Amino acid sequence: MTVVVRIDWEALRSGRGTGEIDGVRSPVSAGTVRRMAADASMIPVVLGGGSEVLDLGRARRLFSRAQRIALAERDGGCAWPGCPHPPSYTEAHHIRWWDAHTGPTDLTNGVLLCGAHHHRIHDDGWEIRMVDGLPAFIPPAHVDPHRRPRIGVRLRLRLRLRPAA
Repeated sequence: MTVVVRIDWEALRSGRGTGEIDGVRSPVSAGTVRRMAADASMIPVVLGGGSEVLDLGRARRLFSRAQRIALAERDGGCAWPGCPHPPSYTEAHHIRWWDAHTGPTDLTNGVLLCGAHHHRIHDDGWEIRMVDGLPAFIPPAHVDPHRRPRIGVRLRLRLRLRPAA
């Protein structure tokens, strides 16, 4: 099981401040995060780091654990506008479908969706496009005749994911 905890490095180091845990509504103290870190294997997410491959191209259909964690950081859970589901309730969806449209398994072609919204994409005529590095949901014409994109991610970090070089 993976528990994702977000905390500023200085708060973790000093023990002052708060952090966030996926699925927990209230912030937790930096001291609590420090105690958790002492008892667990920590995987730091270093922005811009190259320790794990996050772009799998067409080599694999399913998104890796590392990719899902990176998508969770960008999307904050189900990326559908207004959906409250945390990352643990989501699936990684290919924006350009892997089978039908030969979409790659990479971060710029992935989005986290809960089961209900995953089905809406497949069944109800919605589209997803990347706009300024973030997933935008394009409604079908019967919902919005102008088909205006709707950005839906709950950004915790001002993170723009790019494919690995």
